Amino acid sequence: MSSLKEASIIMISQGKSGITLAKDLSDITFYDVYRAVDPIDEEGLFHFHENPNMNCPVGRNIHLAMDDKLREIQTGMEDQMKKITMADVAAEIHKAVK
Repeated sequence: MSSLKEASIIMISQGKSGITLAKDLSDITFYDVYRAVDPIDEEGLFHFHENPNMNCPVGRNIHLAMDDKLREIQTGMEDQMKKITMADVAAEIHKAVK
C-alpha cells in the first residue's frame, strides 16, 4: 500500500475513511499501478545471462541479439498499459454485474 501512496494513487488516513483514491479512476492507468507496485530498474524488465562466457559464440553475442528486441517488447507492453485505465476496468465490472 505504501508504494501506491508514494505514487499518489491512494491516500491513507487514520480512522473510518482509511484508504481512498487520490485520483479519479480515469486518471489511473495500468502503467501507473505497475510502476508503483513492481518498479523496474534501469536495466529493464528482462534480466538474463548476466555473465556470459565470452569464449562461447552464443554467450558472446546473446545481448547483441536479444537486448533491443526485449526492450521493444517491454516498451510495447508499457505503451499498452498506458492506454488502459482503472475506469475501463470498473466499466467492465459494472457491465458484467448487470
